[in-house]
Parts: sequence; structure tokens; C-alpha cells
Amino acid sequence: MESKLKSLKELVLNINRLNTLPKSISNLTSLQTLNLWRNQFTTLPESIVNLKSLQILGLGENKLTKLQESIGELESLKTLGLENNQLTTLPESILNLKSLLKLLLSKNPLEKKNSRLLRKLEKRGVRVSK
Repeated sequence: MESKLKSLKELVLNINRLNTLPKSISNLTSLQTLNLWRNQFTTLPESIVNLKSLQILGLGENKLTKLQESIGELESLKTLGLENNQLTTLPESILNLKSLLKLLLSKNPLEKKNSRLLRKLEKRGVRVSK
């Protein structure tokens, strides 16, 4: 069954009270969309950074307080949904997301020091919602 899952393109695990993901999720090498809205994540599950085909990552309405620097390894990511979390700061590595087109950040208590980072993304053409 695992070999069949390797070709999975979309995984929706919204509203499940999840706070972790199995490390084996990194085996889903064809995954392009991962929606984890309305769960209980406080940090980005490390296994996600191995999903090199990932284009859409939805983590809105969780309890995220921090994004690891490893988020910058998701080179194919086009949309990153982080709205309605507890993020106060963003890692510099977010600038490594060269394919990023949309960054959704509304309803996060972001500190002003993130303004420079967000301006850099906007200059690159990334649509940032704050």
C-alpha cells in the first residue's frame, strides 16, 4: 500500500486535532498539496521539509508559535497558508522559497521586525496578506 501512496498528490487532514505527523509522511514524494487547517500544531512538523514537490501548504488556524529555518528547503512551495496562528516572527530562510507566490499571514501577532523580510518578499512579487 505504501508504494501506491508515493504517487499521492493531495492530502487533506483538516479539523483532526493533530499535533504531529508521522515521519513516514516524508515518503510521499509526489505530494503537491498538504492541508492541515484547524489542527493543534505548535511547530511545523519536521517531516514536511522533505516534501520537495510540495506546492501548497495550508497550516492556518493551528497554534503555531514558530517556523523552523528548514521551511526554506521547500523549494517548490507556491502558497503558504499560516493565517490565524500565534506567529510573532518569521525565519530568514523564508526568503529561500523562490517559487513562493502567496504568503497568508493574517491574524498573527507578527512583530514589526518582520517588515523588512515581508517587503523583500513583496518586491519579488509574492502576495503577502497580513
